[in-house]
Amino acid sequence: MAKRKNPYGMQNYTKSDKVAKIIEQKILSREYKVGQQLPTQDEFADFFSVSTRCIREAFKTLEAKGLIEIGQGKRGTVKSDNLDILIENISASMINKSITNHKLISDLLEVRMNLEVSAARTLSRLSDREFTVKALYAMLTRLELLVQGLEKNADIRMIKEVKDLDYDFHTMIMHSNNNVILNTILNDLGPQLKKVLEETEESVAELKRKTLDYRYLVDAIRDGNTDLAVALTLTVTSNMKTKIDKLDF
Repeated sequence: MAKRKNPYGMQNYTKSDKVAKIIEQKILSREYKVGQQLPTQDEFADFFSVSTRCIREAFKTLEAKGLIEIGQGKRGTVKSDNLDILIENISASMINKSITNHKLISDLLEVRMNLEVSAARTLSRLSDREFTVKALYAMLTRLELLVQGLEKNADIRMIKEVKDLDYDFHTMIMHSNNNVILNTILNDLGPQLKKVLEETEESVAELKRKTLDYRYLVDAIRDGNTDLAVALTLTVTSNMKTKIDKLDF
């Protein structure tokens, strides 16, 4: 495999997490198809310029999500090109009292990240995406105005509206896929996740950087730049997951 620059912005991930996420997206986008053997661990190590140990850890992550199975010679084969197994595990976690809230929320964020990346990819390729793009721009413009207002006065009502708009922005992207099953899952898991997101503190500077990333994201979706849309979606969702993973709740 020829080496190429990593297109995914995941600065806060470990090397094995980054590798796993990139391979995962190739599977979910069906670049690697079900039943197909993946490149060897040595080939992946050379491609990503990492150790074979890093690749082994990435493979274990993908296997745990039900996306690959590891056979003889530690070579992976694509087992599934969707997140059904991961979602089943999340559902089990929700009714298993031995699972901590922190673990559950982390899993919910992982689900949201994968659903949103898939939705952003699909949306950027839709011929009739103009209506959704206009709605996203409208929400983003309001969000930017609110953030500017927070620089002058940290009003509680404005903060709540910022949180609501932020959540609705991501939800609109995810609902744009028009997948009834995934949207049902999102509706079921959303309220628990939204509650935690509402309690997450962000400075005005952080909000300004995030809204700028959002604008770049909507621009990429509007222009049909799928690779950039995927990269930016991974960046904004993984940044939030990293922030919440550090919380003590």
